[in-house]
Amino acid sequence: MFSDAHNGMLIVSPRGVILEANGAFCRATGYHPAEVRGRTPACLKLTAHGPQFFAHLRHSLRKSGVWQGELVKRCKDGTLVTAFLTVGTVRNRIGQISHYLCVFSDIEPLKARQRRLEQLAYFDSLTGLPNRMLLMDRLRQMCAAARRHGRQVAVCYLDIDGFKAINDSLGHHAGDSALVEVASRLSLEVRSGDTVARLGGDEFVMLFAEPGAVADIQAVLDRILLSLSQVPLASGRKGISASVGVTVFPMDDGSPDTLLRHADKAMYQAKRAGRAGYCFFYPLMEGCRPPDLRREHLTSH
Repeated sequence: MFSDAHNGMLIVSPRGVILEANGAFCRATGYHPAEVRGRTPACLKLTAHGPQFFAHLRHSLRKSGVWQGELVKRCKDGTLVTAFLTVGTVRNRIGQISHYLCVFSDIEPLKARQRRLEQLAYFDSLTGLPNRMLLMDRLRQMCAAARRHGRQVAVCYLDIDGFKAINDSLGHHAGDSALVEVASRLSLEVRSGDTVARLGGDEFVMLFAEPGAVADIQAVLDRILLSLSQVPLASGRKGISASVGVTVFPMDDGSPDTLLRHADKAMYQAKRAGRAGYCFFYPLMEGCRPPDLRREHLTSH
């Protein structure tokens, strides 16, 4: 059974030394039996797991004689593989531990499927950006952190001007290519703690942590609008314009849904003002207008 089993198996001594490895284990990891025999499981370079993981494993073996759980092991070629590991304690006739039997079940296909399902659930299939569900979760987290630490979050709602005309004149393939390029250019303009998401169609949202003064937000949006004006389109055409609405938490102290709605309202005001620009939402006036650079900081409004 040990030799012909489809699951990888190791026989380990009570002192933690590998006594034998079966063929399935060697095929899965790339190691020859002689390369692991006489060594400890540390040769598998289980660097993804800390001391607490192994302490829990040893405690479980002492208490119940069995441990089960997921393990990330490194193959001989350096590839990381996720396996479900079962470690069982084998005792002799007088109750002493004679060895441990480790059984590895390859669950990498299941993990890959799980990652794919998570990708479909939380990310836009065309651009790879976070979708609305993940955006709202991040916005809730960013607002909670901002409230705890006395910081700000800027919510910028961007809509491409005249995108229907691009689809109608150049085709949906060209429209999709333009959306992918827009997503890429927006992502280049944000920092590691910020977020760019696609809500659907030609609507994108950017979340900026610690946006600074009005002039700082304006500088970022100016760069974005300039970059979009260089987006290549089919037939040698170039250039996309966009309208952006901005609201800032906690001056706009609403729920994530309210913040998004206010940024959307400011975006439509930017379209009514002539497109290819941006407007800010001011909660005290329940109105939107272009930024006034004479005002020093958002907190002064």
